[in-house]
Amino acid sequence: MGAFETYQRRASDLNTVAESSQYPAALAELRVLEGAVSTADLNSLERRSLMFTLSSVMINLASDAGSTDDLKIGVEWATRLLDDDGTPDVLIPQAAYNRATGLTEIFGIEEADSHEPPVRSSSPACRLAHLDGLREARSLYRRVGTDPLAPAEIRGRALCNLGNVLDESGRWVEAYSAYSDALQADPTNGNAAGNLAELLRRRLGRPVDQRGHLAAVYDHYVTMAKSLRERTIELAGVAAADRWDALELTGSHGHFRHAGDHLDPYQQWIVRHRLALVASAEGLGSDSAQWDTASVKGVVRSAGEPVPGIFGALNVLKAEFVVARRLAFRGEKMHAESGGQQHPDDPGLYTDTLDGALYGEAPALLLLAQRSALDVLDKIAVTANEHFCTGLPPSRVEYSNYWKDLKTGQIRPQLEPVQDGLRLLLALAELATDLGDGGMYPSARLLRNAGTHRLVHATNGDPTGPTRDTFSTVNMRELQTATLEALQVVRAAYLYLIDLIDSQLAEVGPTAVCSLPNQK
Repeated sequence: MGAFETYQRRASDLNTVAESSQYPAALAELRVLEGAVSTADLNSLERRSLMFTLSSVMINLASDAGSTDDLKIGVEWATRLLDDDGTPDVLIPQAAYNRATGLTEIFGIEEADSHEPPVRSSSPACRLAHLDGLREARSLYRRVGTDPLAPAEIRGRALCNLGNVLDESGRWVEAYSAYSDALQADPTNGNAAGNLAELLRRRLGRPVDQRGHLAAVYDHYVTMAKSLRERTIELAGVAAADRWDALELTGSHGHFRHAGDHLDPYQQWIVRHRLALVASAEGLGSDSAQWDTASVKGVVRSAGEPVPGIFGALNVLKAEFVVARRLAFRGEKMHAESGGQQHPDDPGLYTDTLDGALYGEAPALLLLAQRSALDVLDKIAVTANEHFCTGLPPSRVEYSNYWKDLKTGQIRPQLEPVQDGLRLLLALAELATDLGDGGMYPSARLLRNAGTHRLVHATNGDPTGPTRDTFSTVNMRELQTATLEALQVVRAAYLYLIDLIDSQLAEVGPTAVCSLPNQK
């Protein structure tokens, strides 16, 4: 047996250590192994492959042992691979997965222990106090989960872990998508199916709409998780598999999805990308021609108060989202129909700038849709500012800077809800951190700002990407992705805001609630 096989075998043996009393010795031996590997007579591929294995085992064992020092070592080994230009492409996403997992575990241990008495790092109070704590981990998980070079199993694991982190922060809309995408990447991932079922079980425990539909989807994933028990054990252990086995079916006869008109490409596009503005898990949520039904159930008001402004505000947000969504669809459709050229219905005569640039209605529609969607995102913060009476001038309110007082770094006191609503506030506030540098959606706001204040156009050549220069160019595929991403982010934020407002109703009697019918 050669040196590579010997080191690989020993690392694998250490990964099976189960007795806590053996952790210190095993962790110490891993550090010795790393030193030996760095000087052993190995080729570059063998050395890097072993470094990846050692980082995986170190993070696993250090997590079980609760050792942040050793977790940081495992993260450093993974980071070394990410920073090494010679690391094979297939190892890059796996090393990124290790770094994300290590960072998540470090956050969980350090933040829990920093409070007296100790708190769970998944508690909303802890997450609100450390909004940036898991931003890089979320970004890395998402990057791995969407990397076509990553093995399907790793993509499924990364997306499932992303779903867990999002779900713990109350970001159920994004978590649902992450779990669903995990199953698309790896249909055998029973842990993703079980987590989907658990997410829906908790939604069903709240006074939410679409109960028959949500119960039907819940039953679907409970059945799937139970059928994939052995695979769940491989991925997450016996305890997770037992947890999913204990889930009970509801026997719901509700629709798994309202799939819409199969002959209507617009409706099918909305279903495919989960863009219906309704708190459903799949589909349009209704067979009605007006399927975007999400709204608050009512609001707290004083006796004799006129119709609260929140109803009009939500109407505006919804209408503008619907317009942005339709613009995006039209842009995609025109681009597909024209084969990447100017659409025959586009009346513009555009000068050929001889640089591969693509001008016309199709890319302009997508840019306008993306900007319009993110305008709605800022207006969600303006709506919250008005409804919760935080007192900021509307002209100074942006989604990215609204939720915390910039001077004190604390959540604005007018926003602090009862305990049941704390996680709902967390969902809105944490989402804002993912729109900046290093977050899950880093290009969204930069592209919006560039498209609003400078000159952006699509190109068939090498794009500059969003910049702060006068001119920026974007690849059409990236533009389509950014536009869909913006719409999905806005949909999530709108639904989180509705949940937060509805959480107030649990604390008041029916005489203090104003409810209005939907417009016909």
